Amino acid sequence: MPKSAASKSKQSSPPPPPPSPHNKKKASGTTFSLLDKSKKNLDILQGLVLHKEVISSQFENELISFIQSQCTKGRSGQLKKPTYLRSAGARSQGNQREALQYGGFFDFNKARPGKRGLVPDFPPIVHRLVNHLIDEGYLDKEVRPDSCIINQYGKGDCIPPHVDHESYYRPISTLSLLGEEPMLVGTKFQTVKSCTWKPTVGTSVTLPRRSLLLLGGNSGNVSKHCISSCRGERISITLRKQPGPDWRPSLDELAKSGGGKKRKRDAAATSTANDYNNDDDGGGGDGAKKKKKALSGSAKRRKKMMKLKGITTTLPESGQGDASVRQQQQQQQHQQQMTQSQSSSNGEKTSTKKRSSDTQAKRNARRLERKQKQATAN
Repeated sequence: MPKSAASKSKQSSPPPPPPSPHNKKKASGTTFSLLDKSKKNLDILQGLVLHKEVISSQFENELISFIQSQCTKGRSGQLKKPTYLRSAGARSQGNQREALQYGGFFDFNKARPGKRGLVPDFPPIVHRLVNHLIDEGYLDKEVRPDSCIINQYGKGDCIPPHVDHESYYRPISTLSLLGEEPMLVGTKFQTVKSCTWKPTVGTSVTLPRRSLLLLGGNSGNVSKHCISSCRGERISITLRKQPGPDWRPSLDELAKSGGGKKRKRDAAATSTANDYNNDDDGGGGDGAKKKKKALSGSAKRRKKMMKLKGITTTLPESGQGDASVRQQQQQQQHQQQMTQSQSSSNGEKTSTKKRSSDTQAKRNARRLERKQKQATAN
């Protein structure tokens, strides 16, 4: 081969670029599988991946120290809602779980993303954690988390079975610190007692300290997950990518949570306001329009009963007032009641006479029978 051709060949095939930390191969972990017969043998654990020892012990201690200091500030009032939340009230007896929120606000009452700007951005230590998990290949940079919920559990605390809101990108990742507890994942659960469940269709996944659990695919969209009553202290850091700033809940979701009540009231008011009857002039002239007044339930029942009893309820001609209408109806109703009472009393008299005649006939039969016996004996 000539030199010139050889040189061209070398120039056309440059050496490969050095490996970038962001191009690191995706880390492999433990996967799970379970077919649900009630869902046409769907693998309800597809997308569930467990990675162990994803951070060092030193980094874990830093995270624990930061979280506990923030919870202390929250208890003393230095950290306000909704950044710091704690379960309270009669419904939360035996469950005093504490929560910290950063990046994106999650509305626990409505179980969906809330208004933006209510909680602070990621603190530096959470930024470090996210960068580390992406650099090591545990998380995909295309689905970089921007919302974080930190839960601090005490002994006996729990979180009930649930599916994270569909607007969050999958997978959803949870880092476990301080203690080792099982997470229950499945489609059906049985309540054993307060704050305690067991999966009837599902599995239990033990989450060691410093482990990362990914809920993607069917495990994040179809299956529910929960933490039963904890045996000791535990901290979890849940990282999610929230929907865009223009995201809004659907109308069906608003209606279910009560957010659509105002819209329904407004629509009902508009339809009632547009529902008029024309006057005797046919509605084409200057006659005033009258608003329809809906009958109450009791009024509808009275009207139906009056029809059954044959009492007329037609409106009088123009010029008669409401008082005369009521008086006429009362008179008709009184006459109907008198007729019914008379007929019922007559019926009672007839039945009484019939009973008395039957009784007398029986007495006469017994007397005749006694006389015949006496005659036979003599």
